[in-house]
Amino acid sequence: MNIEYSEGKIVLNRELSGLDKFVIDFVKILDKHDIRYVLVSGYVSIVFGRSRYTEDVDMIIQKLTYDEFEDLWDDITKEFECMNTDSPKDAYNNFLNEYAAIRFHRSGSAFPNMEFKIGTVNDDLYSLSNFIELILSGNRLFISQIEFQISYKFYLGSQKDLEDAKFLYKLLEKHIDKKLLLNHLNKLNIDSKLIEEYLGYL
Repeated sequence: MNIEYSEGKIVLNRELSGLDKFVIDFVKILDKHDIRYVLVSGYVSIVFGRSRYTEDVDMIIQKLTYDEFEDLWDDITKEFECMNTDSPKDAYNNFLNEYAAIRFHRSGSAFPNMEFKIGTVNDDLYSLSNFIELILSGNRLFISQIEFQISYKFYLGSQKDLEDAKFLYKLLEKHIDKKLLLNHLNKLNIDSKLIEEYLGYL
């Protein structure tokens, strides 16, 4: 696996997995509609080579009008099915507008699925505005800022999340803005002993 890192952009060349192909096919539809999105949580670690299973990929998108969403829905459902509802009005009014996620999967298989929600809280909006462009074997994806991703994994706090944070830090340590990372960790009130245990001294 070859990684090239520059400010705001990472180029990563490796063989694509089935999960990667699922994500790439889905985001191409969003790109077609000029929908701003960011991939967050577990897939950000997996895409860089962390070996663990996930059933879903978490995505935050910009706020959409119903007409924008309906156009997007019509294209998405040519290739994917919604797990929550068959109705775009129901999906928009009773899920997205209520700050709940909807999930899309390929026909015939519920996993993996894309957990898809509109960004509303400050953390979501920060991720949407502070993203990394990832070129994965020639395919463009937008992922959460690495420093924020690591800090938020500490905030979630499960063993899996902490190991995700450690993996990303160790892999990309020489490229990470440690001052920015510490700022995020402090804002989230992460215990310094936990940081030291997983990341060492920053």
